[in-house]
Amino acid sequence: MMHSYVPSCGARSRAIPLTIVVAADAPDYRLIVRTILATVSDMMTIVGEAEDGAEALAVVLRERPDIVITDLMMPLLNGIELTKRIREELPQTKIILMSSYTEDAYRLMASDSGADAFVNKRVINDALLPAIRDLIRRISGGSGPLPPSAGTSPASAASPK
Repeated sequence: MMHSYVPSCGARSRAIPLTIVVAADAPDYRLIVRTILATVSDMMTIVGEAEDGAEALAVVLRERPDIVITDLMMPLLNGIELTKRIREELPQTKIILMSSYTEDAYRLMASDSGADAFVNKRVINDALLPAIRDLIRRISGGSGPLPPSAGTSPASAASPK
């Protein structure tokens, strides 16, 4: 279940950070995700990391995160299979698949597997946080569905930010 706002001891409210597991076989992409999420550490916290799909599944089942950010291509259990397994065990957990593959077939596989978003690694710096915010907005009753191809349009890939 997604965490929600709770009152603090003071007059203002504070958010309980969303919990996130990051799975990618490439250490540089785990670092990129950690760096991006560090900019919003008051809202999100990484509770586990994994370098292959089997390890990711074990971490996800143990930590029961709000969101899983996983690479599409990983050893032992790829991101599509990982997504399907998470959907079976923890259907409320939201899943963002990331990949450097931009072909429609990969976005379609991500969507068909039950992933909530697909982020192109080439634009991850600009696309990851908006994808997470769109998920949160959708979960909390915001308007409009999240397209499974967040961050993968040719326009977003070509526009410098």
